[in-house]
Order: sequence, then structure tokens, then C-alpha cells
Amino acid sequence: MAPPMKTGRRNLSYTFLEPNLDSLGCLAKKITPDESTEFRKRYGYILSLLKMPFTKYEQEGVHTLLQFYNPSLRCFTFTDYLLVPTLEEYSLFLGVPIKNEVPYYNTMKAPDSIEIAKALYLSKSVVEANLTKKGGGLGFRMEFLVKRGCDAAEAKEWDTFRAILALSIYGIMMFSDVPDFVDMNAIHLFILQNPVPTLLGDVYHSIHHRNSQKGGLVRCCAPLLYRWFRSHLPERGAFVDNRHTSKWAERIMGLRAKDIVCYNRSLEDMEVIMSCGKFKNVPLIGLRGGINYNPVLARRTYEYAFISPPEQTEIAENIFYHSATNIGQMAEAVQAWKSICWRDKKHFGQRDCATYEDYTEWVKTVANTQGMPFPPKDPLYLPAGVQPDIG
Repeated sequence: MAPPMKTGRRNLSYTFLEPNLDSLGCLAKKITPDESTEFRKRYGYILSLLKMPFTKYEQEGVHTLLQFYNPSLRCFTFTDYLLVPTLEEYSLFLGVPIKNEVPYYNTMKAPDSIEIAKALYLSKSVVEANLTKKGGGLGFRMEFLVKRGCDAAEAKEWDTFRAILALSIYGIMMFSDVPDFVDMNAIHLFILQNPVPTLLGDVYHSIHHRNSQKGGLVRCCAPLLYRWFRSHLPERGAFVDNRHTSKWAERIMGLRAKDIVCYNRSLEDMEVIMSCGKFKNVPLIGLRGGINYNPVLARRTYEYAFISPPEQTEIAENIFYHSATNIGQMAEAVQAWKSICWRDKKHFGQRDCATYEDYTEWVKTVANTQGMPFPPKDPLYLPAGVQPDIG
């Protein structure tokens, strides 16, 4: 049996990017219902990012989540369960497929004005006249994109409008850096149309880095991270009912593995990226650096159980770097993505929703080794058939 859970681990203070969405919202209001449908066909569900609230409540939720980060496993470790953000979940949320190719890395050759003009349905001269420097790099100011997008909507130049709106979401919501500015990283990612590996790379790299630095600014699309987190939490009952009377930490500590929403049926027909190249796991490449993540730990997300703990080689800490200081490790990751190991559900064997003791005890031991950031709480949801003690 696992020893009693250690608590009292120091909580860290995190902040999140809060981009100005006023101008982007004005642009989005120009889209018609018909064009909204066409927008989804071309660019997925990224417009929904503008409808994801990230108020104080959601920020507190993500802030609480980050206290449970386990740097050795690259996941979030709770009392008797793990949560692992995956490429496939992010792809599902955004309606954007993961391409079978090397994702964006920041030493890629930048697109020229002709490529940018083609992607935005603009003339080369307009692109060159409006590319400007801000924050040390080239890009478009939002005032230009909003004006050109609104003009395109007025003229019913819908290809141009949709492209400018999508690019603006990439630059302001998905890959925000300089305020009110869409930089060349975002432009390049928009042209490649393969944002999911970079989005997840930003999540893991930034959280891991800030964890090692004892907190600070987390540079990722935090509203999307919140949506992922919330998708695994109960939708009804005590967890929801106590929203206004209990803190996030108290509610999370009252959950157990049986309460967590592990499986998303929409993932049923998706192939899973389990490893790349020489790595037994996946070397993600974010905008500012890279890190491996361990999709094997997300078996329950695909409705397959762990009978025993994972193999150590599948969860090895084998890569973490900053792009500015370690081009060599980035080159290794890029090379690995040239050999992507996709697996269908047969890889996991027979579907199994059961919870097995050996795996559960391993999770409890991992959680105990790290320690919990908050005091233990009685379960919010009692086992089936057990009546609450009402004294």
C-alpha cells in the first residue's frame, strides 16, 4: 500500500498573458453565418477561442492546476490519478488536424512577401507596405489587419476576410507575444496550418520552465489549457454545486480517480502519436523551446486501462531546452519528427475502463513522492451505494 499522502508543498505564483481582444472582437463581428460555416471548413474551430471566457474564475482554475505539475513525468499528478494534455485532444478542440510532417520550429526559413500575400489573398505590394517591426521582429499591426479585414467584409472579399480573421486569432490568441501585433512566428504558423504541436509545445515548455523558476509568466494559450482541464472534471454534482462556496483547491482535492472524466468518445477514431524518431515519447517543439511529453500516460484518455505502471523508457526525461541557447537539441527534435509513430487503437489492446491496483498504487506513490500542494479533503463523491454520514 502507498504511504499516507505528504502535503505542504510550496505553492508557486503564476501569471498569464491577457491579450487585448477589443479589435479582434470587432473584426469577428463582421462574419456572417454562412461565412462562419466556411471559416470552420478552412480553419477549424479557432473562432471559438474568442468565446472561451478567461475571467478571474478560469484563471484561478489554471493557477490551481499548475500547482500539481510533476516535472519528472511532464504531467499533472493528483491524489490517485494523472492528467496529461495530449496532441489529439487539442486537435479535437480546435478542429484542426495534426499533419504528418515536421511542425514549426523557429529556425525554419521565414515565408517571403509572396507566400504571405498568397495566404492572405492580398497583393505583394500591400503586404510589403504593411510589414513592420515591433518587439524586435517583423509582423502586422492589428490596426492594419482590422482595417483591411473590415474593408474586405464590406466588399464581400470573403477569402481575404476569413484569412485575415484567422491570422489575427493565431497572432493574438494562440501565439500571442507582442501586444496588438501579429508577429512572423504566428504568420508562419498560419501558413503551415499545423498549429497543434506548437500549441502543446508552448504549454509544456512554459509550465516546465516556470516551475523550475518558481513561478512567473506562463506563455501559452491559457484559455485553451483551461478548456482541456475542465473537460476532465465532473459536469454535475458537488464539484459544480460548490463552485461559489469553495475554492478550486478544495474542490480538486475532493476528487478521486473515479470522478474524473477520462474518455472522450470523439477521440475514438483518431490515430495517436505515441513517439517520434529515436525517442520513446514525443519531443514537442514550442516557440521558445522544446520538451518531451509522455502520451503513454494518457491511455485512459483513449479508454484503455493501465494494468501495471508504464515502462521507464516510455516516460524518460530526455529533452528540455530553450531555442535561443540550444539549437542542437532542437535539431534532434526536428529530425525525430521526420519519423512520426502513429498508432491506432489496436496498439492499446482490448478496450478496458477498469482501474487496476498496481497502477493506482504507483500513481499514489508518485504523488506522495512529490507531495500535494494542498491539504487532503474528504471525497466530494462517495462510492456507489455508500450513504453520507449525516450525524
